[in-house]
Formats: sequence, structure tokens, C-alpha cells
Amino acid sequence: MRFIIAVACISVASALLPTLPTRRQLRLRVQRTQKLGAFKLFGNQGTRSPLVNWYLEELGTPYEFVNAAAVDRSDPGYPNPFGSMPAAADDGGVELFESGAILLYLADKYGGLDTPEKRAEVTKWVMWANASLDPICFVENDRGQVLDTKLRGEPKAIKTLDALLAGREWLVQGGGGKEASFGAADVAVASYVLYVLMFFPQVKIAPKWPHLAQYCARAASRPAYARAFGSDLAAQLADSALRT
Repeated sequence: MRFIIAVACISVASALLPTLPTRRQLRLRVQRTQKLGAFKLFGNQGTRSPLVNWYLEELGTPYEFVNAAAVDRSDPGYPNPFGSMPAAADDGGVELFESGAILLYLADKYGGLDTPEKRAEVTKWVMWANASLDPICFVENDRGQVLDTKLRGEPKAIKTLDALLAGREWLVQGGGGKEASFGAADVAVASYVLYVLMFFPQVKIAPKWPHLAQYCARAASRPAYARAFGSDLAAQLADSALRT
């Protein structure tokens, strides 16, 4: 599924567009750190690649960012045979597509997931974010354009998520390694809710889900999030998450 956003700019104070956006209007002004390394990430502002950038920045893993809009995605050498974004390539001929799959690969190789038990704790959250949280956060038309969000209401799954976050800083508790605290599970879940606050600035989550709001504010306040998305936006979203 393509991840196309329905906003003209990244300011959380901007009003929603009255009509469906054009491709030009879909551009997000996202700052990215481009580093030279074995890992290569293909994406652009209108895809889920920024959340992968976020996790790479958290890990401190050297990587190269390639604007996939400027390459021939029908070429057999492109890492995703379907031609969509994000996609990634790593040493040893590893090719990846789908944001969740890329996050899990990075967590496995660089994030300390060295046992089946640790992988299970993280994988269930990444899969839940892609399969269950995504359709709650983003209501799309048949062309993949985001029209609205179900966070205007009170989805049962979000109530459950809020209750689970009570008394815990991050989703995965214990287990050792880097994933014992913040990790790929949080990137997968927090990024989607923060995208909602970015695209639909009038939506308030704190009055209904205070634990989720505090969780998202903590996530947006992380230095790596600011490096991936821009410091101004990160500060705005941290404040927006707590708005009542």
C-alpha cells in the first residue's frame, strides 16, 4: 500500500486542504542525514521511509539515503520488485521492501535482537502497527490518498494501547539489548500516531488517551527523531501530543 499524505506542508498549525492533493502538494519537507555506509535506503518524503531514517539515526548505523523518485524503479537492480518505496539494500546482496520488514532487519542486525524471544517481543508490535494501527490512523481512498483518521473517534484498540502504556516508558520491557527500552517497536507505533498529529493538527489525543499522548511526546522529543524529521517539527509534535 502506498503511503500518500494529504497535506501541503509539514506545519502542524496548517489547515487541512479542502480538496485531494496533487503529487506536488504531497511533498513533506523532511530533513534527513545522508551518510555513506553499506546500508542504502531508497525513499522520499511521501513514503514511509522517514520512519526508517528515524530508526537508523537511533542505531547510529551509517547509511546512504537515495531519493527513489530520481531513480528508475523499474530497473531490475532496484531492491523492490514492485517499484514502491521505501526499499533498502545491504551487504551480502540483501534487498528489502516494506517499512516493517526493513525495521525488523535493522533491529535484528544492529539492534540487539539475538534470540527468538527478543525478536518475538519486537515483531508483534511492528506487525500490529502495519496491520492494525495503520488503518486506524489513516482512512484512504482507492488511490491510496489519506482522507481522514479514525483517531477522531475512540477506537477500542487505541484504548487498549493507552492502557498498556500506563506505567511504562516504551513498549518492550526487559529482554536485554538495545530493545530493552526504546527500539523498533516504538518507531513503528509512535511514528504512525505522530504522522496523524502532523497531517491532522486539530486532532487531540491527550484528553482521550493520556498515556499514549505522553508516549508520543517522549518519542518526538528524542534527538534521533529531530535528526530524521527536523527539530522544529519534532518540537511542534511533542507539544501537539500533549495538547488538551
